[in-house]
Amino acid sequence: MTRWKLFGVLTICASCFAVAAFALAPDWVRSLQYVVRATARTSFVLFLAVFMAAPLVKLAPSVPTRALARERRYIGLSFAVSQFLHALALVAYVGTAPEAFWAGRTTVTNIPGFIGYLMILLLTATSFATPARLIGPENWKKLHLLGVWILAIIFAGSFFTRVHLHASYLAPGMAMVAAMLLRVAARFGT
Repeated sequence: MTRWKLFGVLTICASCFAVAAFALAPDWVRSLQYVVRATARTSFVLFLAVFMAAPLVKLAPSVPTRALARERRYIGLSFAVSQFLHALALVAYVGTAPEAFWAGRTTVTNIPGFIGYLMILLLTATSFATPARLIGPENWKKLHLLGVWILAIIFAGSFFTRVHLHASYLAPGMAMVAAMLLRVAARFGT
């Protein structure tokens, strides 16, 4: 499969999950809530694959881990599309049921999300040759390293701050922390 085909397949899969989530709910507001959750989950899986690609190939070199590392740009771009769908669903949800969205939230609690989306925009833009060349290889490397760590922390924080709502948030939170520890071990442990 070519790299852009991989991007297409992953984007279609994320879109299908969003459409299925929308169709499963009994009403418009819950449909939007389901899409927000579905796109958050597809985004997390895609992000985790990108975040773990380099450490996995370093710690456990194999054909699959090398393929994952080789294709991480296209998986990352698919993550960006999934996050775009997530943003669209959030905007629709806020516009449809602002009282439900803002219940228990403040502008301050949304700051990590805004920072996350800024990082996603920067990482996506610099995933193409011309912007990457304009900022230079050293700045590109620093930006991408900082960006994925910021997103990893935001994902972990999002999961752990929701554990009190449902225990199922603990597993992805722990998975993110484990991925972070594995990434640190790969960088400094060998």
